Amino acid sequence: MPDPVDIIVGRNVRQLRALRRVSQLELGEALGLTFQQVQKYEKGTNRVSASKLHQIAVFLDVEISALFEGTSISQFGSRIELSPDAYALAVSYDKLNSTAGKEAVKTILTLMSGEAVESAA
Repeated sequence: MPDPVDIIVGRNVRQLRALRRVSQLELGEALGLTFQQVQKYEKGTNRVSASKLHQIAVFLDVEISALFEGTSISQFGSRIELSPDAYALAVSYDKLNSTAGKEAVKTILTLMSGEAVESAA
């Protein structure tokens, strides 16, 4: 028996595909699949891999979270877009091993942004 999430994802793929007036054959060709495989995805019979979910979202020009609408998973779809500099800073921050170092970076950034610093008791 198919998992309920697979059924919901399949239904969403079918609805988004139909809204864009794309046939199962066209979607299948774009993904390197047969239309029968697309049918199985849309029925929830076969599970869609992460890479295929990404390809479907790109092809249909939707956020990947749209494929999960109606599941509790969709609430995690939104993300913050970072500039390249902010991303590099975040990666560097994650590499810090020292808790004190991480706190120092947060304090410096808080002071530089003009926000009030909470005093630790």
